[in-house]
Amino acid sequence: MKSVFITGAARGIGLAIARVFAEKGWRVGLYDKNDETFHELLNTPPFAGNSVAGHIDVTQAASVRAALEAFMAASGGRLDVLVKHAGGVAVGEFGDSDPEQLAEVIAVNVRGLTMVSRLAFPYLKATPDAMVINLCSASSVHGVPWLSVYSASKFYVDGLSQALDIEWAEHDIHVTSLKPPAINTAMGHQLEARHTAKMPITMEAAEVAQAAFNAVIERRPHHLLGRGVRMWSVLDGLLPARWGRRLTAYLVGAS
Repeated sequence: MKSVFITGAARGIGLAIARVFAEKGWRVGLYDKNDETFHELLNTPPFAGNSVAGHIDVTQAASVRAALEAFMAASGGRLDVLVKHAGGVAVGEFGDSDPEQLAEVIAVNVRGLTMVSRLAFPYLKATPDAMVINLCSASSVHGVPWLSVYSASKFYVDGLSQALDIEWAEHDIHVTSLKPPAINTAMGHQLEARHTAKMPITMEAAEVAQAAFNAVIERRPHHLLGRGVRMWSVLDGLLPARWGRRLTAYLVGAS
């Protein structure tokens, strides 16, 4: 049985991804810092019988190691797909932001993603045709104001995904990223009204989850989700830098 290990799987996009893989008959590992709901989940379809769950704090190496070791014992030593969804967001004026909140976003989105990638590498390497799916964001198309540190962290996710896809190809590991717009989840609704005035929230977590499953088959370098995000990415790449800046400013109500 193929297996998938998912961080940030307790709710939102992470839980939706876990549900899709479980419905397809995969052994699913649901791991999250907030793991209180997992006991009930494991006793209900589609998770009952083919899923395991547990605690993970992606900022703590010991926690990551323990979660991976527990999952590998349950999966018979297979790690076919690693999905890194755990993440945080900070919204508002950068100059007025809480330094501790910014540090937490960086710790989870950057350090945590890096640590999980590194500690999972031996298991991925030992599994033929393994894959890593990193949850990135449309905010990696261009730096987004009033979302600056989150946006910057997603540039890191994009860059690491691209680099490892090349570096790990010799080990038969494909690395990709999903770049959705704001999603109809609790995190998506933390954005300010100006972020969504011209790019409203219309995508559901289930659509991102299906894109994650499709990514296992399609094997593209990255996946831009939604027509608006694809158009923004194309235009930002074609326009001179000053016009790319103006386009982004327009989209988030800064002009």
